[in-house]
Amino acid sequence: MINVVGLAELQSVITHNNTREAVRTGLVALAAGQVSAPDELVMDIAPSGDVHIKGAHISSQPWIAFKVATGSFPGASNAGCSFLLDARSGAPRVVIDDGGWLTEMRTAAAGALATDALARQGELTVAVLGAGVQARFQLEALAACRPISEIRVWNRTAERAGAFVASLAADATFRNGGSETQAQIAITAQTTASAAVAGADVIITTTSSREPVLHLADLEPGVHITAMGADTVGKQELEVAILERADVIAVEDLEIASRVGELQHGTHLAGRAITLGSLLTGVAPGRKSDEAITIADLCGIGTHDAAIAGLAADLLELD
Repeated sequence: MINVVGLAELQSVITHNNTREAVRTGLVALAAGQVSAPDELVMDIAPSGDVHIKGAHISSQPWIAFKVATGSFPGASNAGCSFLLDARSGAPRVVIDDGGWLTEMRTAAAGALATDALARQGELTVAVLGAGVQARFQLEALAACRPISEIRVWNRTAERAGAFVASLAADATFRNGGSETQAQIAITAQTTASAAVAGADVIITTTSSREPVLHLADLEPGVHITAMGADTVGKQELEVAILERADVIAVEDLEIASRVGELQHGTHLAGRAITLGSLLTGVAPGRKSDEAITIADLCGIGTHDAAIAGLAADLLELD
């Protein structure tokens, strides 16, 4: 028998906090060589759609997980579903019909983990470049683990940035960080990326750009950058000079980041990169000073999909 799980069931048990810990466990397992994962399958569908299939088996889990995600189809939002197979028998057991929500959650969790590990301590001034769905998830996930004092938003379309800011301002999570004792978060739209990142502790890039939206000249000492947008060949959000200047470059998986992440444009720097798993376990050093510039080059990997699908199965007591 195959169980089918819907979005409402998932949202009743999965939070940013438990997703973050599940993704942490997956990254640590990956660093320890305890994950089996195939290469991602990417299909470009004319005229402008794409399909991504990612999967993994984390050795501590009884599941083999595969996630199918689609995007960029005209007139349609991103969508997706996951499949769980019994790791002992190979038999299909669960279909997770989440509409892409789990992908947004696990992507945001990886960003929050990296930012929490690499950003300076204390309340954060956060600049977000891009005003799409993942930008919102990134901020929610970060607010769940770090105090935020200010959010600045830039988008190529000013109207979209304004609507995004209005939406954040209407949400109690961003009015006061979800805590009655925390001061109200200042939330503004900025007309340029340079203005958005000036004085920021953290910069989160969430665009689908194929040319840099962030340049070295815009950065100040001590900033941390979580770059989310580069996940296929040709995408780029950071000027290569930023990678060359960085004191720390952290990735989920070095081979994948070198192929489809920001590192595809700076492969000569791959030898300097560390994995998030090694950072989270203390094997690799992170930020060494408040003046260091740090980068997390995140692409989204099948280990994340296995981690969050396994979390759902555990919480919903699926077998």
